Amino acid sequence: LLTTALTAALTAVMGFLLSKEEGYNPQALWWHKWGGVALSLFCFGWYAWRNNIHRKKYLPQLLAIGSFVLVIFTGHQGSNITHGENYLMAPVMPEKTKPSIDPARAIVFTDMVQPILEEKCMSCHSLKKAKGQLVMETQALLLKGGKHGSLWESGRPEASLLLQRVALPEAEKKHMPPAGKPQLDEDETAILFHWIKSGASFTQKLADLPARDTLRLLAQKMMSATPEEELYDFSAAADKDIEKLNNTNRLVHPLAMGSPALAANFYNRQNYSTASLKELEAVKEQLVSLDMAYMPLTAADVTAIAQFKQLRKLNLNFSTVPGSSLATLQQLPLLSHLSLSGTSVSKKDIEVLTKFPKLQAVYLWNTPVNQQAIASIPQPQKKIRFETGFMNDTLLLKLNPPVLETEERIINGAPIALKLKHYIKGVSIRYTTDGSNPDSIHSSLYKEGVLIDNSGVLKARAYKAGWIGSDSIVATFYKNTFRADSIRSLTPLDSVFKGVAGAKTLINGEKGESNYRNGKWLGFRRNKMEMLLHYPTPVTVSSVTLSSVIDIGGYIMPPALIEVWGGNNEKALKRLSRYIPEQPDSLRPTYMRGYDCNFSATTVNYLKIVAVPVAKLPAWHPGKGQKGWLFTDELFVN
Repeated sequence: LLTTALTAALTAVMGFLLSKEEGYNPQALWWHKWGGVALSLFCFGWYAWRNNIHRKKYLPQLLAIGSFVLVIFTGHQGSNITHGENYLMAPVMPEKTKPSIDPARAIVFTDMVQPILEEKCMSCHSLKKAKGQLVMETQALLLKGGKHGSLWESGRPEASLLLQRVALPEAEKKHMPPAGKPQLDEDETAILFHWIKSGASFTQKLADLPARDTLRLLAQKMMSATPEEELYDFSAAADKDIEKLNNTNRLVHPLAMGSPALAANFYNRQNYSTASLKELEAVKEQLVSLDMAYMPLTAADVTAIAQFKQLRKLNLNFSTVPGSSLATLQQLPLLSHLSLSGTSVSKKDIEVLTKFPKLQAVYLWNTPVNQQAIASIPQPQKKIRFETGFMNDTLLLKLNPPVLETEERIINGAPIALKLKHYIKGVSIRYTTDGSNPDSIHSSLYKEGVLIDNSGVLKARAYKAGWIGSDSIVATFYKNTFRADSIRSLTPLDSVFKGVAGAKTLINGEKGESNYRNGKWLGFRRNKMEMLLHYPTPVTVSSVTLSSVIDIGGYIMPPALIEVWGGNNEKALKRLSRYIPEQPDSLRPTYMRGYDCNFSATTVNYLKIVAVPVAKLPAWHPGKGQKGWLFTDELFVN
């Protein structure tokens, strides 16, 4: 009792001190503050008269119940202030079902933006607790902003304080929401970004946005009604049977955790055989989804598919399925979705589909069957939805960018084969490797067999007559002739961004993605980077490349200075190169960059690479005057 009384008093005192922080509403604090005082006094009183109290029958039990109620009440009041309304009881109360939203009547702010702010922001920015003098409970208070000014600049999301705080590394004190609280996911961040970019209107209707507007697409994803999960009346297949069926060309997996229903996917067209399809008969009672896109199918394969009576979804996109064999699939009593995009099926072939008992949707993009042909197919009840895609002879559409299939980015000796493709037939791909923008006439035409044998920035675009050229895809390739035998950091590594392998992260041949929290990056802020590379056998080098990521809104800037030192004795190195990278002059999206330090050919056993982070962020930056971060994932020596 005495320990409880003392700690309750200490907690109350700490609460008083915390309440002196800016942003707390005195009225909201009142019940929590005096509840803490009452609890402390209650415990001291119980301790002082404990001997008399314990002689009374039932009185100790009643006091225990009273103290329990007082703890719950006081804690509930405090959690309402720090974590939002009903934080304490929410886990044991039935979850409220969010009302469905009619896209035709939805307001972008009310139905998309405001729910994000309520769930992720208002626990710290409400009338009860206004951290940074910012309250988000009304539109007027949102526009007012906090002590650091307005939350956003309409039409300029990259310059908006709200998104800059969200983009900061989670370890940063000013990152929002604070570490330990639920963070925004990619879709929520994208909604805020595109809402601000479109003008941050509080009255914009979703239905008034263009069909391909990003906000509208995000809304479709967010508001789409989740179909009720189908209850299956068959038993699950044995784990050993499923395991036997999985290999590099075929994947069989449960449709959902705990569900007996299975899905199967086929890969590697050149390795496909009808026998591999028939092997699925071991799980034919559980197979509800089958993906055979791009497979070289024959009539015999369609006959084999017809044996899987539980199939609901069948994907035959871009396969060689004979249209004349589709009638065989009528033997599938539960088939509801059939994908035939990119196949050679004709109107005559698909007429038979109207007789399928449960068929709901057929996808016919990029096939000889157009909308006029669909309209002429007798279908009295219109029970099947035929999707043929968008077609317009007078509108010029923009091509989507080509796909880069080459996964390697580091050239270790042998050249890398460049693999580009596009899913639309007749497209030509033009590319450059010097970072310039490719055009449709002068740039190199991609053909199979092109090799990348040196460092460079690849840009590639897709072109086709009657279409608008695509945007460019960009990829940086790095050549690495001399991989160090060992590497040592001469300065302490950051406690958070120290890579999965410490200093060795920079010579393990693994490029990091733009997500610099994935363990493939080293971050430097308090200390400069000093790495010592050792080569047991002398090597003649003339270039060192420092691979970096730049996230200006996240305070991650180009290095202020890079130096390369070399020699045969680590105690007597001489400077080989000094390079001062150009600094950005405004906010821009995250990008990757390699900084080349070139010098006269020198034979060395040791190389020391020094990179200095920016000491003070520039005046135009939201964090002006603060230290910048330097992030690097690899060092390349040539």
